[in-house]
Amino acid sequence: MNLFKRKPETTTGLVCRICEMEFSDPERTMRHMVKAHSKPQKAKK
Repeated sequence: MNLFKRKPETTTGLVCRICEMEFSDPERTMRHMVKAHSKPQKAKK
């Protein structure tokens, strides 16, 4: 039944949740999330 199992967070739409950029393909959105948002941000001087 999977009543207590959480749904995977890997399903994404066409809009980035962090920077709100729109993409034409969910796979492209995932690649953007990994490249743009997985590393810590550089400190601005």
